Amino acid sequence: MKNFLLILFLLSCGSLAAQTETHSSSEPPSLVKWMTLKEAESHYKEAPKPIIIDFYTEWCGWCKVMMKNTYSNPGIASYINANYYPVKFDAETKDTVEFDGVKYAPTGKEKRDPNEFAVKMLNGKMVYPSTLFLNKAANFNMSAQGYLEPQKLEPMLVFVLENAFRSSTFDDFKNNFEKAFYDSTQQALYEKVKWKTPLESFAENQKPSGKKRIVFIHTEWCNTCRVMYRTTFADSSLQTYLNRKFDLVDFNPENKDVLYFEGKSYQNQPTREMPFHQLVYTLDRKAFALPQMVILDDNDAILDVISFYIAPDVFDDIIHFYGDDRYKNTKWEDFQKERKGK
Repeated sequence: MKNFLLILFLLSCGSLAAQTETHSSSEPPSLVKWMTLKEAESHYKEAPKPIIIDFYTEWCGWCKVMMKNTYSNPGIASYINANYYPVKFDAETKDTVEFDGVKYAPTGKEKRDPNEFAVKMLNGKMVYPSTLFLNKAANFNMSAQGYLEPQKLEPMLVFVLENAFRSSTFDDFKNNFEKAFYDSTQQALYEKVKWKTPLESFAENQKPSGKKRIVFIHTEWCNTCRVMYRTTFADSSLQTYLNRKFDLVDFNPENKDVLYFEGKSYQNQPTREMPFHQLVYTLDRKAFALPQMVILDDNDAILDVISFYIAPDVFDDIIHFYGDDRYKNTKWEDFQKERKGK
């Protein structure tokens, strides 16, 4: 856990309403601030965040182990409390519950008959514990069956929260996440990448290098940023092509240097609306996200702004699309089909 950086985008929440779903006093302790479905929906309307639902039963031993070991891990609990609305749901509750305007009742009167909500959310796979991740803003959900130790839960939390699913399967992201945070041999690869600083790339009276530029906007506290920096850009099969076609700019938006672009100077003068270096908002056309790639041609024209995590295979397509000037006469969709056909 020591290498896992927490993203503490803290959002203020009002006091929690009285819970209608009761929890047994014999349950193991947890540092996660659990809430009911009703509370999660109420908070979501005020400030949208992903929802994580822990489906458990009273008789499930591994549910208790996960509560004691995983959800009592300080790093995991802090990350969930800051970035998710966590719901603890008894899959066999005999209460009628409501979610997204739909009511769900028990499927039967027997003690182990599941609730309709659990049946629907778990697609009939009644395995406990089960963990459901809902990113309602992106219309994406993902579930995992069985006990999850902290190191297994980490990439799932990041994958859903930071929109990594837009360009990657979870299995591929998990592999790169583990390389970035736990594989010590990866350091030798990402340290070989030839980066320029913002001051080197956006100096006053900067002379063009004759190459296109990829400006990678990222921070130390963004987990998918770190995965991209240490795996996507460090992919050894891409280094020769990248070095020949592009200058890579390592741009932390918290940079304090005075930078120049298209004859104008930019500083880090944070405001409530734009808390980072002002050049970032010019480069990304005021559509800030993390991580982010801005692709410039050799005349400083902005060719593209690409937000969120990009997997190595997609990155390979992107750099060839722009590096080989295919963007001038080919649609991106057609180019991807062509690449997949090879």
